[in-house]
Amino acid sequence: MDFKIIQPPQQLADYVRFFWFLEGDVSIEKPFVHHAFAYPCPEIIFCYRGQFKYKSSFQEEKILSSGIYGQTQTFSKVASNADFGIFGFYLYPHALAQLFCLPANEITDQSVDIKTFCGKEGEILEEKIMLAVNNDQRVKLVSGFLEARLKKVRTEYISICSSIKAISNSYQAISVKSLAGNHFLSLRQFERRFKEFSGFSPKLFLRIARFSSVIRKSSRNKSIAQLANECGYYDESHFIHDFQKFSGYNPKKYFKLEIIPESGRGTVEF
Repeated sequence: MDFKIIQPPQQLADYVRFFWFLEGDVSIEKPFVHHAFAYPCPEIIFCYRGQFKYKSSFQEEKILSSGIYGQTQTFSKVASNADFGIFGFYLYPHALAQLFCLPANEITDQSVDIKTFCGKEGEILEEKIMLAVNNDQRVKLVSGFLEARLKKVRTEYISICSSIKAISNSYQAISVKSLAGNHFLSLRQFERRFKEFSGFSPKLFLRIARFSSVIRKSSRNKSIAQLANECGYYDESHFIHDFQKFSGYNPKKYFKLEIIPESGRGTVEF
């Protein structure tokens, strides 16, 4: 398996978390299976070789198509039994409103094919991605596509977007009331705007971001009680409840697994 994360150019760093690609040689006897966990950021993907089957915890199994997959509050499974190549990139959730004029909450736990999402532009981009000779070229194609949209960026509520980015990258324990106060908004105003730019209520977004921070730690030398305490959970049972809800795994089992991808998004099996 060849998996790589590529950082975005500086001009896109406020909107793109990172680019990534994954290529693998698999078979019916040794399939590829990715268990994806709840995640606060949406992603756009392009399958340029092979085919994947995709199933979330609340939808029927379907073929994974090139398109946008919204931020999620539950887990899903992606599988392939033939050689594949897939390229994608994670957006910060506020990028949906700023670059595509789409409130993030309209695509939470949803997926839309690239042509429906971006129209003719999306169709042209998909064709170019499929014909690209390598993933460096795919990064350049997508970067150019996104940079052309920077002129559409909405500047109001930019401070909320900055908070969403900061929480996505490095979770810090903070109350919703304190966040609202930091942005000089009433609690109700803040919750409405935050949901528009993040896709979730502030409370749920913080829960998912905290869970993601646990995954990124990937600590195998600490007890469940230690992890729960370090990450700000009330107690071990609270930690286990959230972990199972967002991943489908009991944490004791998860931290015994041998393959955990660099992105911290879930597990991979061959």
